[in-house]
Amino acid sequence: MTIEKLQKLKLSAVQPDALQTAVKELLADYKETSDKEAFEEIAKENIEKVFSMVERLSPDAIVKEAKPTKKKAPSKTVKKELDKMTTDIKLCRAKIRKFNEEKRKNEPKKPKPMRHTKIKGHFISIANLIPVKLKDDVGVQKEAEKVLLRAHRGIMNAYKMNFVTTEKGVDAIKEKFDKMEEKAKK
Repeated sequence: MTIEKLQKLKLSAVQPDALQTAVKELLADYKETSDKEAFEEIAKENIEKVFSMVERLSPDAIVKEAKPTKKKAPSKTVKKELDKMTTDIKLCRAKIRKFNEEKRKNEPKKPKPMRHTKIKGHFISIANLIPVKLKDDVGVQKEAEKVLLRAHRGIMNAYKMNFVTTEKGVDAIKEKFDKMEEKAKK
C-alpha cells in the first residue's frame, strides 16, 4: 500500500472527521519529510490501516480510475452492407432450392402406409391409453387386450381384409400387452 492511493482520495468525502484528519496528517507528514522512501517504510502499517478504514467507512472517497475508452473506427451502416449482400443471398437461396429439388427427385418416394398398418397403429395407441394406476393390474390388461382383439377382428372383417394382414395386427397387439404384463410383474 503506497501513499499515492491516499493522495488520490477525495478528502471532502472521507467521513468521519477523525478519519479525515488522520488522512490529512499522514499526507502533511509525507510532504514535510525529505526522505520519502524511508517515510513509506516506517508508516506503511499506518497507511494501510487508514486506507482500509477509508475503504470500509467511506468508499465514495476512493477515486476509481476511468478506463480509457476505445476509439471505434467509423463503420459502415448495416443497411448499406445488407443491400450489397441481398443479391448474394438471393443467389444462394436459388442454389439451395435447386439442390433440394434434385435431391428429392433422386430419393425414392415413401409408399403410402397400408390400411391394415394404420389400423394396427391405432389399436396399439389405444392400448397405451391405460391409466397409470391400472397399468400394473394384470386383470385390467387382460380385459383390455380381449376388447382390443375383438374390435380389431371386427373391423378387419367389416373391411374384408385377408387373414394374413389381420394376423399381423393381432400379433402386434398381443406383443404390446405381453410387454405391459412383464413390466407389471416386475
